[in-house]
Amino acid sequence: MPHSQFPIMIQVKPGYRPQASDNSIEADVYLFDQLRQLSLKQRLEQAAMLDRTVKKLSLIGIKWRSKKAAITEVRDHFCRAVLAEKFTPDFQPIGTDEMMWIQDSVALAQQLHSLLESINIPYYVGGGVASSIHGEARSTRNLDLAIQISIQEIDRLIITLENAGFYGPAGAVEDLKPRSQLLNITHTETIANADIYIADNTPFALSQMSRRQLVEVEGTANFWIASPEDTIVQKLFWAKNSRSEKQWRDVLGILKLQGLNLDRDYLQEWAHRLGVLDALTQALTEAGI
Repeated sequence: MPHSQFPIMIQVKPGYRPQASDNSIEADVYLFDQLRQLSLKQRLEQAAMLDRTVKKLSLIGIKWRSKKAAITEVRDHFCRAVLAEKFTPDFQPIGTDEMMWIQDSVALAQQLHSLLESINIPYYVGGGVASSIHGEARSTRNLDLAIQISIQEIDRLIITLENAGFYGPAGAVEDLKPRSQLLNITHTETIANADIYIADNTPFALSQMSRRQLVEVEGTANFWIASPEDTIVQKLFWAKNSRSEKQWRDVLGILKLQGLNLDRDYLQEWAHRLGVLDALTQALTEAGI
């Protein structure tokens, strides 16, 4: 973007990195300045719109390629497309209202909030939804939640989810009790998908749950999300082995948007304890902090 479009001289610290390689530093700084002007409601709507747009485009493409297909066949193709590797042949979607399939992860978080609160299971939303609220919005394939639950409460959780129309892969519930820490669920009508992680009792996991934040926007349902600091540290930890560019971009987005509002002492303490202090230092430099 030409420098002439930015009337004010923009100064950043050395090492600043734009979110995209084809974006200038000036355009990147301007973008985050504009994002800071948005209300929480506007950021939520932005993230939800990106999710819905991706699903709408996927559905349009499927219908264009299968012009003569019955709606149930279109639905099955759509399931495979949006669930990707999480699709299982045992999953039996219901309903033929294609508008029900265009659900975003924010709406799913609000739905699961009411279910989990009804059975007193503490949780928070992390992953792409948390980073979209705290930083740069992006589409997400599914919703990530962490819950605090005992083995004795798992059956009640499963019954609650099933009664609300959610499906879990065969054997997933049995695996959840002895060894697995992940339950993947899909709503049979909306085809909305979520990964539910069973939080352990490590100090960082307990700290994350204690610092969760309630997203409260007038006119919409509430839900809990991980704090920006915990989202940053968790994503740095995930990226430690995967070297995921997506995770890194999420981290930079949160740092750039939240800036001096972040608890730097907390960030550095947990980054040090989890072995990602060097990564945090690099991220702070690339975010211009």
